Amino acid sequence: MKKLVFVALIALGFYHWYSKPNGQAVAHVATVHDHVYMYSLTTCGYCKKKAREMADEGILFTEYYIDKEPERNQELSDKLKKAGFTPQGYGTPILDVHGVMLPNNPSLDTIKKYLLAGQA
Repeated sequence: MKKLVFVALIALGFYHWYSKPNGQAVAHVATVHDHVYMYSLTTCGYCKKKAREMADEGILFTEYYIDKEPERNQELSDKLKKAGFTPQGYGTPILDVHGVMLPNNPSLDTIKKYLLAGQA
């Protein structure tokens, strides 16, 4: 019986991982709005690179540093929870594009996709 439970848990974990494109978390809507927010860490090189990429593309965004602003860290946690993400560690930067939560350093193409969808 223990082996069956163990195999079922492994299969469920694999399905959960496999059902996500490119190993990234699937986007979920928190609350629809007309802004782009980037939640970053002050020490995150990926965050700095993503900020440069978005600025170069002319994408307007507001950046919050969750390691310096505890209220923004709580805000991010609340948004992820409301969007249906499980409580776990997510990679930064995490973007909120028109209410769609994109954790784990989403690609610029993914950001643009949701940016255009929110403007339609």
